[in-house]
Amino acid sequence: MARFGLAVWSHHIRDFGGRDEIERHAQRLADAGYDILIPCVKNPPGAADFLTDLADVNPAYPGWDPLKVLIESCQAKGVKVHPWFCVFTEGEQSKLLREQPGLRASIEGNVARTWACACRDEVQDYAFSLYRDLALRYRPDGLHLDYIRTGGPCRCEFCTEQMKGKGVDITAVDFKDPASELWTEWRASRITGFVKRLHQFTSDRRMELSAAVFAGYPDSIRGQGQDWLQWAELGIVDYLFPMNYTNSLRVARTRTICHVALIGGRTPVWEGLGKASSASQLSTEALRDQVKGVIAAGAAGVVLFHYGAVTSEDERAIRLLREGGARTSRPRSKR
Repeated sequence: MARFGLAVWSHHIRDFGGRDEIERHAQRLADAGYDILIPCVKNPPGAADFLTDLADVNPAYPGWDPLKVLIESCQAKGVKVHPWFCVFTEGEQSKLLREQPGLRASIEGNVARTWACACRDEVQDYAFSLYRDLALRYRPDGLHLDYIRTGGPCRCEFCTEQMKGKGVDITAVDFKDPASELWTEWRASRITGFVKRLHQFTSDRRMELSAAVFAGYPDSIRGQGQDWLQWAELGIVDYLFPMNYTNSLRVARTRTICHVALIGGRTPVWEGLGKASSASQLSTEALRDQVKGVIAAGAAGVVLFHYGAVTSEDERAIRLLREGGARTSRPRSKR
């Protein structure tokens, strides 16, 4: 089996502990052969787990700046770091919604998170400014997009007025109505516009841009305004990480076949596998089999969720799969 890409998501920067512990984690990542570490630095509540003047910094974030130490330690050992934002979720720790509550999305149904309206310029400007501030302060290898979607169909005042100008009353329309297509396309265009803007920023600075996306396409377009196939067609992401969380090897393989066929080589597809997620709990043997299965189905790499759940036995099993072949083609480092 050819050597494939390997990355891992990490929930909290605080999970890496003190300075000495960060060094040990960086060495573990390098020894295990990870290509990319993706630490979450803006969780759904909205606070920043990094130093910035633009958002409220998480009160638990220490003053000695563990993100800076983590990035420098990993880079010194050849592991890239893509800091991860939950982009448009803005919960109880959100400076944006505290100061401008009118920017909150109006989404019906059972919505687990609080969202700012992802279609509004003010919300996109805020998210972009945070990414820009982090990139210029910390100089990571790349940036990572998660929750890069609308959270559901938003019927806030802004969205209502925008679509009224296009002749669609979104307070009355539902998705069986032909007019809903205009609404779907508009929402997707707003999300794609943000991705395009951020990719221009990262490209100008020789950084990478990766994105966690829904495994179900094209349903993600109508439900969430997330048209990740178009992102690949436009060349505005450097990696796509479909969140292929399942306990079923057959499902994982079949989804991968679909993803790879859709992308058609435009952008490297690394399948996100849920070692411990809301949809899957994988033993070492099951994780190994899924890694082997999705790579055989055409994926260029895998991304594990999440770092705190991955064991040394898991890493040994994956390392054995990766030994014995040439490296799979994927984006060249821009650093």
